[in-house]
Order: sequence, then structure tokens, then C-alpha cells
Amino acid sequence: MKTLIFINPASAGGKAIASREEISSELDHLGVEYDIHITNSLEDLVGTTRKGLNSDYSNFIAVGGDGTLHHMVNVLAGSDKNLGIIPMGSGNDIAANLGIPSDIKKCCRIIKQQNIGKLDLGLINDKHYYLCIAGSGFDSEVNDLANNTKYPIKGPSKYTYSVYKTLLTFSSKEFTVTSGGNKRNIYGMMIACANLSSYGGGMKIAPDASPLDGLFDICIIKKMSKLHFIKVFPKVFEGKHTDDPCVEIFRTSELKLESNYDFSVFADGEYICKLPAVFKIAPGKLNFLLPS
Repeated sequence: MKTLIFINPASAGGKAIASREEISSELDHLGVEYDIHITNSLEDLVGTTRKGLNSDYSNFIAVGGDGTLHHMVNVLAGSDKNLGIIPMGSGNDIAANLGIPSDIKKCCRIIKQQNIGKLDLGLINDKHYYLCIAGSGFDSEVNDLANNTKYPIKGPSKYTYSVYKTLLTFSSKEFTVTSGGNKRNIYGMMIACANLSSYGGGMKIAPDASPLDGLFDICIIKKMSKLHFIKVFPKVFEGKHTDDPCVEIFRTSELKLESNYDFSVFADGEYICKLPAVFKIAPGKLNFLLPS
């Protein structure tokens, strides 16, 4: 099977592009037939991936992070092509959720082994796919700040910094949630539609979420005081926040989310749209190269 490697030169502060020689050496050693494409823009990444749909490439490998994967997912969803990752992003939550290591040699062996899993995807407004977690409310405000902060903070620390800075001015808002024919108003901080368990550099917002069960794990963080939030927040990294009375988790294959407040929706760390939004599960929509 022929493999096309996409290297995002901006990922990991240039570390991704520096890894090119090691990736080539290991793939040559394993006898993998491949080409390498250095992306120069988001448009180039998407356009080259789209052209590959009609080529003899079977595997499309992102050397980057969750954002790179997100845009490739939206091209490859529903095709017979296989997506893979050599994680070189700031958080690498998708790779971590799927048990994919950061070691280049191990990642190359995953490409060679061709263990293909059919993963569920989330679909927003029948238009935008995502692999990890979509959210709106407090976490979308945090994402916006994290993506635009000018402070020299990288990795999970950037997200944690953005959480506490956003908390200074954030107040709970009313959401309307419709699922399974049940419509209700909830006064809270945020709602996450999880296909995988963690985001934001290891925050296990929905610790039992699986991309193989045909369901979202919905996590609702209801109204709580800032002091309460500060006490609960550290537990998210171990997934131990779920027993808090202000946290609700349930499963569904479809959710409509509305609010009178002008919240954004982010998925895989990328801006998608403003509310209202409808989230649907797309079972087995993506072929992904997984560890054996």
C-alpha cells in the first residue's frame, strides 16, 4: 500500500519538519512505499488530501497535531482511504486517546502493520466532521483564548492558563438541549459532545467515551461558583469530576444545542460555527491506522 506523508512545518515549533529524515529512514527500513509532502498552508493540506482521493495512495499520514488531523478527516470521511498520525502537535489528544505513541519508530511500525479501525465521527450541522470532542460555552471561550493568546505558552499549559483566565470574567448561561425527543433548558457553563475521552492536553471530560460505540458521551457542566469550579477542575485530568453533582453525563446519537448567548462551537480545537448546532454521530465513518 502506498503512503503519503504530510508534514506540517509549523507543528511543534519546527520539530515536525526536523523529523523528516528520521521518518524517511525508518520507513525505508520497514520497506514502506511512501512520498512526503511538506504543506505550505491549510489550503494546500486540504487540496492535496482531496487530490489523493483519486490516486493510488491508500494511507494518508499527518505529521502534526489535532488541527492537522481535523482538516484531513473532513476530506477522508466516508472514503476507503486510511488516516494515520505521527503526533507532533501541541496537545496530541487524538493520538493519546487512540493509544498512538509519540515515538517515531513505533508510529512507522503502525503504518507498516496496517491495523485499520473503523472509527465513529461527530457531524455538526450535517457539514463538519470531527474525531475528538466538540463543545460550546465555557470551553469554546477557552479554546478561542488559547488559539489567540500571545503569551509564549505551549502545549497543555496554554490550555490550563486559558481556563483560569476565562474563568475570571465568565458567567453561566442558559442552554436549550434537545435529545431523544426531550427538550430542556439548562443553566450552566458548557456542554461537550465527546467521541473520544479527552481534549485540551489531557482533560478527560468524558472518560468513558469511545469512537466505536455509535454514541456521543455528552458532558454538561452546570452552574457552579468559581470557587467550586477551581476545586473541581483539577479532577478533570483524571476523569474524576463525573461524581460532582454539577456534572451530568449521558449518551446519545444526536443532540441539538441552542442558546440566546452568542457562543461559538469548537471541535478538535478548531472553530466550526456559532450556535445553534446539531450534533450527529456518524458510525464507522473513518478508517484509521491503529496500534495492533
